[in-house]
Amino acid sequence: MTERLDQQSASAARRRGGGRPLGAAIRYLIFLGPAALLYVPFVLKPLIETFGLSLFAWNGVSAERTFVGLANYARALGDPIFWISLRNNLYWVVTSIVLPMATGLVIAVLLSAVRRGQRIYAGIFFTPVVLNLIIVGLVWGIIYNPLIGPLNRLLRAVGLGSLAIGWLGDRYAATPAIMVAGAWTFFGFCAVIFLQGLRTLDREQIEAATIDGAGPFRRFRKIIVPALSDQVTLLIVMSIIGSFKVFDIVYVMTKGGPDHASEVIATYMYWQSFMNGSLGYGAALAVMLTAVVAGASLAMMALRERD
Repeated sequence: MTERLDQQSASAARRRGGGRPLGAAIRYLIFLGPAALLYVPFVLKPLIETFGLSLFAWNGVSAERTFVGLANYARALGDPIFWISLRNNLYWVVTSIVLPMATGLVIAVLLSAVRRGQRIYAGIFFTPVVLNLIIVGLVWGIIYNPLIGPLNRLLRAVGLGSLAIGWLGDRYAATPAIMVAGAWTFFGFCAVIFLQGLRTLDREQIEAATIDGAGPFRRFRKIIVPALSDQVTLLIVMSIIGSFKVFDIVYVMTKGGPDHASEVIATYMYWQSFMNGSLGYGAALAVMLTAVVAGASLAMMALRERD
């Protein structure tokens, strides 16, 4: 009798255990359903249509579309301007990681020592983040203006007039100049993220390191930086994605010029699609850009999981 009851209990437990995965799957679907309803028509469907368009040669106006297969992708690989654009995007990745994150970390460390008015100062540094990038581009365009811009005026005033150039009209200076403007819009966000991370630090650990004779630089390198690893990962992923998506500030300041010197993939894609009448080629550039961003983000997350 007891053996039979044990068998029935085990059977019931198996039935309950077998039902749990199905129930969990249903619950996941319920929660993911609304997001999927938005993701499919607004993200997945346009991506599929863009890939389909990349297989054709089409000017965006005529009714005829010529199927060319992967020729647009082969064209991109042989296009020197595409490689210039990709190189500039990679420069953007490095710059957006180094400049804003380094500046933001220093500001966060300084703000963490402020006892009164910390939120006010953090809000001031965060202000560039909320500004429209078109406005930012216009303002920095005035700053770089070779005739009336304050930058060249300052250089002349301090005896460095030889460095006063047409920043956005110089093929070698245009890209770095735009990158500085872009970094200015992001460093405040980095500072706020790092500041939140610093608030979770174990103060006793820092005090113990100080008592043991660790200097400020060693405390910073051995305690603060490792404790902010999650924030660093988040900001690096955001920097990579943002650097490959950059468009508006480049388009407003130089439109990719002079002579495509400051071109990035997004501005080149726009130029090919709507200015040059090569919508199929522009679609191929969009697909390649999406693949690069997705691959870089997944690689970064994989490295983070391995650590």
